[in-house]
Amino acid sequence: MAKSIPFFRIEELVDPETFNQYGQRCWWFLSEKALASLVALREQFGLLTVNDWVFGGGYKYSGFRHPDCPIGAKLSQHKFGRAFDVKSKNYSAVEMQEYILMHPHQFPHITTMENAEQTLGWLHFDTRPVTTEGNQDGQREITIFNLK
Repeated sequence: MAKSIPFFRIEELVDPETFNQYGQRCWWFLSEKALASLVALREQFGLLTVNDWVFGGGYKYSGFRHPDCPIGAKLSQHKFGRAFDVKSKNYSAVEMQEYILMHPHQFPHITTMENAEQTLGWLHFDTRPVTTEGNQDGQREITIFNLK
C-alpha cells in the first residue's frame, strides 16, 4: 500500500463517499501502476487536477469510484483503482494524449486512453492488464477507445 505519492493528497484521488468511509486507508484501493503513471504525467505536464471536491470544486469521480457508484460503466477501470481522468490548465487533453503516444516509454504502465477529442476536457488513462501477444514484435500498444 502506498502511504502517499508526490503532488497529490488521497482526497484528490478518490470520491468523497469512499474517503469519508475509509480515510487514509483509501490508498489500499489504488493501483501502484496507476499512481506511478499519475506521477509521471504530473512531472511531464505540471499541475494536474483529478478530483477537486476537497477544495470546493465539482470533480468527485475522476479517480477511484466505489464499486456501487452509479457514475460510469459497471466494470469501469476507475472502480478497480486503475484509472484517472486528469485535467490541465496548461495543456489540452489532446496535447497530452499526443505526447503520451509519441513517448510511451515515459509512461510504461498506461495501456488505454479514451479518445481525448471526445472527452469534455480531461484525459482518461488507465493501466488495465493487457497482453502483447499478437502485437507485431511483441511491442506494447496503447489502446485508444471511443465512447461515441
